[in-house]
Amino acid sequence: MTETKRKLRKLISDAKDLDSVLDALVEARDRRLCRSVKDVLSCCAFVLALSAITGSNNWSILSDAFYRGWTLTVGPLLSGGHQQCAVGLPDFLEDVLRPPIDCSFCIGLEAIDKVSNMSADTFEKEYAYTGRPVVVTGDPNLGQTTGLGFELFKNLSKAKQLKSCQYFPYKTEFQTLEEALDMDERRAALEPGYKPWYIGWSVCDYNTVEILKRHVDSPRFLPVDSHYKPTLWIFMGTPGHGAPMHIDKVAYPSWQAQLSGSKKWTLRTPLECFFKCKRQFEVNMEAGHIIILDTNVWYHKTETIGQDISITVGGEYD
Repeated sequence: MTETKRKLRKLISDAKDLDSVLDALVEARDRRLCRSVKDVLSCCAFVLALSAITGSNNWSILSDAFYRGWTLTVGPLLSGGHQQCAVGLPDFLEDVLRPPIDCSFCIGLEAIDKVSNMSADTFEKEYAYTGRPVVVTGDPNLGQTTGLGFELFKNLSKAKQLKSCQYFPYKTEFQTLEEALDMDERRAALEPGYKPWYIGWSVCDYNTVEILKRHVDSPRFLPVDSHYKPTLWIFMGTPGHGAPMHIDKVAYPSWQAQLSGSKKWTLRTPLECFFKCKRQFEVNMEAGHIIILDTNVWYHKTETIGQDISITVGGEYD
């Protein structure tokens, strides 16, 4: 507050008109308002998180009342049209406000199963819809993968045949997928002194998906009556980088195939399951491995390990 007063005194002494003084006062007020909003959010988030963790019967009442009160009354009142203090609920608070997850998917789970050449029958009975992760090796369809790498993506991009629905630059400077795939060849080849990078994108354009399916197919063990979702997810990057801890908001459980390189997955149970399940799991994925994971209930982060570029392709199933 002392710094604000000092700036105001200087403005007043230098001001040529009253507008500059009034603008400074409004800015100082908005900063104080933002701090107050953050304090309220933090307090409410703590109460709601504590209710979720302890399994309080009042959780749904508390979360519903808070959400309605915030979006219908408090948010509009506090914003007052001031852009400096947005009142939309941040991601972390949306996670706290989501309905509690049934922890049966992780109770008793001590390690991630690894199964070789899994059959469709075994997958459907034991893993497909249980929420329990599994790593599959030796799937015949993945063994037929050919030519899917950085050069193919780059060539498709230059030919305007690689249309992305979503693009994730993560910590890179690339603003678009086209820009990322047009990076310096030495950087893409991991030559000494290269700058690390990691990107991801989804493909939902039918023609683009059909082109990619010439090089990689969905796992053979997916349920026969499952409706394969046309969207593909691709993640690619250098050692030491990956996606931060997060939870997804997608429609169905996911599969992700490690085509090249290696990647470490860290899985974490949601807050409400901390006292019922093992909290964290780690699993290393090598080329030829497929991980099945419901990313809507498992928090997860990834890190490329080893010496090579990691390339993964994934999709959803119902």
